[in-house]
Amino acid sequence: MGLTCEQLIGRAHELAPGFAERAQRTEDARAPLDENVAAMIDAGILACLTPRCYGGHELPIATMSRIVAILSAACPSTGWVSAFYMGAAWRAMIFPEQTQRELFADKPYLLNAGQAAPLAKVERVAGGYRLSGQTPWSSGSVHAEWVTFMGVAQGGDAPPEPLVFMVPRAEAELIDTWQVAGMRGTGSNDMRVDEVFVPAHRATSFVAALEGKAPGQALHAAMYRQPFIPFLMCEVVPVLVGALRGASAAFIARTHARHSTFTGAKAASRQAAQMRIGRGLAAADAAETLLDAYLERYMHVRAEQNDIADRAHMKLKAAFITDVCRNAINDLARGFGGDGFREQSPLQRYFRDINMLAVHAFLDIDTAAETAGRLALDLPPDDPLL
Repeated sequence: MGLTCEQLIGRAHELAPGFAERAQRTEDARAPLDENVAAMIDAGILACLTPRCYGGHELPIATMSRIVAILSAACPSTGWVSAFYMGAAWRAMIFPEQTQRELFADKPYLLNAGQAAPLAKVERVAGGYRLSGQTPWSSGSVHAEWVTFMGVAQGGDAPPEPLVFMVPRAEAELIDTWQVAGMRGTGSNDMRVDEVFVPAHRATSFVAALEGKAPGQALHAAMYRQPFIPFLMCEVVPVLVGALRGASAAFIARTHARHSTFTGAKAASRQAAQMRIGRGLAAADAAETLLDAYLERYMHVRAEQNDIADRAHMKLKAAFITDVCRNAINDLARGFGGDGFREQSPLQRYFRDINMLAVHAFLDIDTAAETAGRLALDLPPDDPLL
């Protein structure tokens, strides 16, 4: 029997303090901790979006987003991977039914890593495709049991076609490349395949998925029949929103404990600190309100109404929320003081994590704003990720 929204959100709140306590260890490991992943599995959180026919809870996407925000307030890296593991169940629905049944044959959740960059070589062969290449940014790769790749199929009598492929983790090689300034605990390494055969049923059209019209999606309820990129924003934007809330709480705690080195005066008595806290709380509230509005619009727009202009404006909304979070953490950072940038301080981790996420290809405000501006000027969009 599936859990309710309230039960899963309550379990996320129970997990969050432990994730916060282990956040530095997560960063040091450069990947999610085994105990954190196990805790999410045991709590049933990773089955949040899995259809009931595959043993999941089939809860609203807004519930996933709320859970991601709660966990990201404690540890943005763990929150990010939780988003991809929960969202993997939704993304699996773009594949044919045979693949779906394979993926959920023995459990109601899916440990799936993936990346947007296309592979160098995808060749059509008898019965399927042969894949070769190395791609970066594979979040959750360390614990993944399946890996999603993208590439343009070539050969045969058909024209080139962008496809998405599902590959068992045992058939892909993890390349340890995750040496970065922010989001260090996500384990977003490169993944490599070398002449790996993928049967036809483990491939699906990327164009159809972008439009929410992949055949596998039609087998399920309306929430699974939405366009691809707007759904991804429901996964990733809550990480930033939750991280900003966590940073605001950490800044308040630091201000309470901080004294002037020279005068001994309490930092909490300073008007500048009080105003900075107020701005941080206002920004955190605003980001949460904007995210709620995004989710409300996403869940009440039917897939067939989501043309490319609609998808571009949804991406702009997500990028704008991201920019709100970046500007807010950078304002808070001006009040951290030197000790706020010591490794043991969570403040510097929130600062690095939010600023790194803000330049993600899906979340970059410049790209999203340019696309929206082109459409407003009756010019064709040139963003392939819409």
